[in-house]
Amino acid sequence: MTNVDAPALTRAEMRRNTIKEVARRLFVENGFHATGIAIIARESGLAVQQLYRDFSSKEDIIAAIVEANCERIGNQEALATALANKDREAIIGWLVSTPSRDDELGDRLFLEIIAEVTRNERIRAIFLEVRSQAFENISRAFAGLMGSDVVDDKHRALAHAFMLIELGSVCTRTLHQESVKTTSDRLIISLIEGAR
Repeated sequence: MTNVDAPALTRAEMRRNTIKEVARRLFVENGFHATGIAIIARESGLAVQQLYRDFSSKEDIIAAIVEANCERIGNQEALATALANKDREAIIGWLVSTPSRDDELGDRLFLEIIAEVTRNERIRAIFLEVRSQAFENISRAFAGLMGSDVVDDKHRALAHAFMLIELGSVCTRTLHQESVKTTSDRLIISLIEGAR
């Protein structure tokens, strides 16, 4: 088996990644409204005009960050393979690995995004699309665990419960600075066992 190196990032891709990383940090530290394009550009080492070549607005940066976070949430290829092979252990592994854990900045950013969803229709639309995709994948995973190729109401109910556990975990970790990993793991395992 040979190692295939990932293609090197272009200068434009590296610049966009830097902008997203800087903006992510600033959004967590200061919130969306207190973080303007000028400060993102300055902290990224760019002129404002350069930043606008990559992102036409602050909302475009937010959208790119949300999309990047979504990609980290769940490996859709792994889920598709597990479902196609009817591999229960791989489906369980996908469900258990899907939640974001012990990511303080990610948790704080998630709550900042939730707050922005209530004020900004574009961010709300992006968030709802991401949530819908996550919900569909989690529902498919529960259907697969129960031996079904078709998602029905009981699979959706389990997916809702799964997502509520994760939302509650993020809120508790962030607001109360408590570790809830053991409790949330137990609840998720209970959902999985209930789907057997």
